[in-house]
Amino acid sequence: MTSDLTIETDIAVASFSLEGGCIMSYAIKMDSAYDILRPYQQDNEAIFSPLNTASFPLIPYSNRIKHGQFTFDGKSYQLALNLADHPHSIHGISWQRYWQVKDHQKSQIVLELNYTANDKKPTDWPFDFDAVQTFNLIGTDLTQHISVINTSDHPMPVGLGIHPYFPKRKDTRLKVNTENVWITDQTCLPTKLVECPQHWDLRTNPLVETLECDNQFEPWDGKAQIHWPEDNVSVELNASKNLNRLVVYAPKDENFFCVEPTSHITDALNPTSKGMSLEDTGIHVLAPKQTLEGWIKFKINTEF
Repeated sequence: MTSDLTIETDIAVASFSLEGGCIMSYAIKMDSAYDILRPYQQDNEAIFSPLNTASFPLIPYSNRIKHGQFTFDGKSYQLALNLADHPHSIHGISWQRYWQVKDHQKSQIVLELNYTANDKKPTDWPFDFDAVQTFNLIGTDLTQHISVINTSDHPMPVGLGIHPYFPKRKDTRLKVNTENVWITDQTCLPTKLVECPQHWDLRTNPLVETLECDNQFEPWDGKAQIHWPEDNVSVELNASKNLNRLVVYAPKDENFFCVEPTSHITDALNPTSKGMSLEDTGIHVLAPKQTLEGWIKFKINTEF
């Protein structure tokens, strides 16, 4: 694990790992470091896991693909099931790859992943691509920009997402302007899009501890507010227009929750099962050498 890659300003600091292209920590400097994202959690096995980091990228798709199977451009594919005994492929492949440092300055770092598909069946991902993540700290605010270019010689379906973990402190609140939520089955695959029920109406600024969900909300206007009232600290999360859906993962009895901007619905590569076209799901089809980009920004507000 490489965790000594740090960017810093006088009032904030963030660190990164090349394993998975992950954020390891992101904190503002108060009387002591105050974590904006949950810092890396080392488990008992002492084996590095991106799932224990502060945030990791979701490339070239977010969330799940049912049984790792999909058909694109008349050809069927079987992806590796890449998370223990989970029945679906999950979160793309970039979080399970080693990235390279393309550039590193005091308050900016650029990470790069060059992926070449293999001929194995099942495959991790059947298309070649290059991905770049650029992280910038300005004052207390962190911006993450992602770009993916299709380096295959044929079209490639692609989606983007980002998976940040936030500390769940006392009376943490989350406010999001979104109207609908996907109901899911027991393996978190979407089954029906409905108007948000009262207990998941994120427009009402609910307590995170009451949500107990792992669901995707849409449409999303690209803005979310997270507030830690005891500390008078809040985060305004902003995202690019193409990241217009939001997964909220708020497990019961955990000290974290996730607010994940994504460009497409879960299991988007199987659109007909939901009565949709591929375009309707939010998946982009990139011609060779075409690029898809997206960004998020963590804007911090404090009151002392």
